[in-house]
Amino acid sequence: MFAGAIALLFLAGAIALLAGRALYGDTAMGRVLVGVVLPKEDGLARQMVSMISSLDSVNSVCDFQYLEREESLEKLQNGELNAVMDMPKGLIQGIIDGSNPTVRILLPEDAWLESRIFRELTEAGAQILGASQAGIYAGNELYLQKDLGARLPELERDLNQIFLSYSLPREDYFRHLRVSATGDVEVPVFYGISAYVLFLLLLSIPLSGYLLPFSPVMQRKLALAGVGSISRIFGRYVSLGSLFLVMTTMAGALMKGGFWLLEKLPKGLGFPISEFFIKKEIGVEDGILSGMLALLILVLVCLGAAALAVVIFQAAGSLLGGIMLLFLVVTAQHFLAGGFLPTIFLPEVIRYLAPGMPSAILMAGVQMALTKAWSLAVTAKLLLMLLVCFLLTVWLERKER
Repeated sequence: MFAGAIALLFLAGAIALLAGRALYGDTAMGRVLVGVVLPKEDGLARQMVSMISSLDSVNSVCDFQYLEREESLEKLQNGELNAVMDMPKGLIQGIIDGSNPTVRILLPEDAWLESRIFRELTEAGAQILGASQAGIYAGNELYLQKDLGARLPELERDLNQIFLSYSLPREDYFRHLRVSATGDVEVPVFYGISAYVLFLLLLSIPLSGYLLPFSPVMQRKLALAGVGSISRIFGRYVSLGSLFLVMTTMAGALMKGGFWLLEKLPKGLGFPISEFFIKKEIGVEDGILSGMLALLILVLVCLGAAALAVVIFQAAGSLLGGIMLLFLVVTAQHFLAGGFLPTIFLPEVIRYLAPGMPSAILMAGVQMALTKAWSLAVTAKLLLMLLVCFLLTVWLERKER
């Protein structure tokens, strides 16, 4: 049983890896390469660009190259640059006197991710500059109305200092918030849960002979013994779910023993398992009540996996058809549920469908059992999944008569 399920698990993982590459490829953002065209003999403009490029928020993503106009356009067309900044003559003086000459930002026709990010940066910078100038103009108008025109230079100097003190140390306005695509659990825990659910669903394949629909003769024999269709289906759910629970208990005992050994090892050996992962995520030090609730949730998870396998084999009607249908349904819906790639990386349409996938429901149940973050909604989804599979199995069995 273990050998067959593990082989299929590796095959499903290969399918997920290839599907992820086909969907996204190498979409990680690289550094933004920007060509800067400066007017000749305009040292102030070069100083301004140097100051902007030294800011952490810009320097962390952008690399600036000072080029001639023709060279920059050629590199932009050849894909060697993500954007070009064409600086007008007298830019600094224009900002001071209010004429505000336009800085031309050139982007490729098929804007890449880096080009779009640079466009957002420039638009944000323009909005900051516009807000600052609006404040200075408003102050100037107020002083002129109050006959304080002689103090305008002092006002502009003070406002410039205020606005620069707001815009330059922008890191002071941000707080670091860790955002994880895997939700409330660490990445290793998320993929551990995903692998467990996938293994549980594929573990039904070695038991294919047991899950085949009953022959007409067997159905009549069981009916004479007082065992109807509902009792037969319930018996399969309980027996297969009990087997899954035994496998889960064995795997949990091995994992807990492994964590215990890792805790006993001397520190500094380089094992990438943190104290948070061992104690808080896995629940080594939880009470009896929470442990009983976690066991109950795992029972529902095992019954849910068994129910899905039974209804698939009942729909297939044959050994080979059941194996193929189970493998295809399990791997496809596991991918759509975010088991291979977290749902945040999936297309928007799939993100709406993901919460209703069986794997998503089972993974949420396992996560709740591990983190002890109890949720009636997750429990209701597990019970609803059991009910839907049970009704479908009963309908399919009676339809075959």
